[in-house]
Amino acid sequence: MMYKIGDGIISPLGSTTEENFQAVKEGYSGIRKFPAGFRELSNPILAALISPRELESLAAPYAGARTHMMSRYHQAMSAVFESAVSNSLPEIYRNEIFQSSRVAFIFCTTKGDVDSFRELSDQTLNPRLYPWHVSQQMMNELNLHGKPYVVMNSTLAGMQAQIVANRLLCKGSPYDFAVIIGVELISMFTVFLLSQVGVVSNDPVRPFNKESDGTNPGESASCAIFVSEEKLHKDRKHLNIPYAVKYRGGIVTTDPVSEGNLDPEGNGLQMAIQKVMAQESIRNLSFITAQGVGLKAFDYLTAKAIDKAGLRRVPVNSFEGNFGHSSGSTSLMNCILGAKALEEGVILPTLGHTNLGTKSRIQVVTSIKKSGKNSFLNVSAGLGGVNAVTLYTKEKIHHAY
Repeated sequence: MMYKIGDGIISPLGSTTEENFQAVKEGYSGIRKFPAGFRELSNPILAALISPRELESLAAPYAGARTHMMSRYHQAMSAVFESAVSNSLPEIYRNEIFQSSRVAFIFCTTKGDVDSFRELSDQTLNPRLYPWHVSQQMMNELNLHGKPYVVMNSTLAGMQAQIVANRLLCKGSPYDFAVIIGVELISMFTVFLLSQVGVVSNDPVRPFNKESDGTNPGESASCAIFVSEEKLHKDRKHLNIPYAVKYRGGIVTTDPVSEGNLDPEGNGLQMAIQKVMAQESIRNLSFITAQGVGLKAFDYLTAKAIDKAGLRRVPVNSFEGNFGHSSGSTSLMNCILGAKALEEGVILPTLGHTNLGTKSRIQVVTSIKKSGKNSFLNVSAGLGGVNAVTLYTKEKIHHAY
């Protein structure tokens, strides 16, 4: 098992986890209308985009004079790592993260930095095209001594990266820490792909809503830093934190998919929920954070799986209306915001939801609520019939004197 000890989020709503958390509490959205021609897009688009100038300034503390020569993707990786270390990581671990070789760096993405390449046909044999190169380059430039890993998947890449991290931080492992970084930026290439699978809407996304036809592309960068249970217990007397959020486990399942059609019964997601919940009581579950993309097929599937797993009465929220859809970063960001909500004893609201549009009567939360329970689920039904569920619990850190 592992514990989250640091985190960072960069989005149109803020440059730290705290800023983004407060924005979600207040019901703010980063989704805006951008005209045709913006970033070479052929049509107007509703999207949540990070200012390039702001992103460059956020990356500058680590990248220095090289910042303006880096791709936006590379800037976002450096900036969100800087945000996590500077704003949340316990001081006793800051030097270790930079100097120790016992750190696994896990980069979760759907496409890496492919947007930086104008002529993909001329670059297919160039190793700079591949996601592993970008992560290794960042580590070389920041003089980080750990080892890079890359996890590529759809929206649930951030959850799958945590499953990998938990395996790497097992007892007797050569690692003490896992740093997970997820970045998703959009371009004409990204918007085209999202449009091809039918998820881009001309209206603001409305998760689990009756009047909904898709989501809005989004940009975000997320970073979560985990420490092994063994090391946390060894260092706990030096930690000045009353609570830590523990990663309890995660499951990835697949559904049979024919010609892009999802399983309307949500059997794969239901199975994942039930397997993860075998180690937790429903009575301890504060909420479920779900990836509500506003497409009826996905929302129906998710609601059906939650209902069939016996969790109909557990509050459900989604942050798609705040940040849009940022694929490789989304599920990691959901985990970070959910963990922050546990620490604060609240359930965050779902922006844009007014009228439940699924047959399964799940409890979608539309205003902030208090909760004294200590666990939550993060669930995602990804493209291609891949599903993931992860479980987290807030635990008191007992100081040893």
